[in-house]
Amino acid sequence: MPWLPVVHSPEEVLEFFRDKVLPCQTVIVADTLGQVTGFAAYTADWLNHLYVGPDAWRSGLGSQLLRRVLAASSVLQLWTFQRNHNARTFYARFGFEEVEFTDGQRNEEKTPDVRMIWRRTEDL
Repeated sequence: MPWLPVVHSPEEVLEFFRDKVLPCQTVIVADTLGQVTGFAAYTADWLNHLYVGPDAWRSGLGSQLLRRVLAASSVLQLWTFQRNHNARTFYARFGFEEVEFTDGQRNEEKTPDVRMIWRRTEDL
């Protein structure tokens, strides 16, 4: 997402994941031949991170990770950027609905975002 402002140094990102994500969230890591290719991190009813490396895009890895999180959830919410049409389309395919739009003033990037929600209606 080249249009997204960079607001943290690599060191700050590592510190955040070490201190806030790994000890406080359920994290599922996907690896291919010993290389991390993607991950999902979630708590209760929030998907906080879903990342797939560019080399694994369109491979089904993101769908696999999301299905694992959905299998453990009855309701799941997330934020994504309004401009991230690929993410919005991806989540909509899984039944997420767009329920709130903001101007971005409450996120670090100050970039308009959208809250999406999924509710279990049948077995995955």
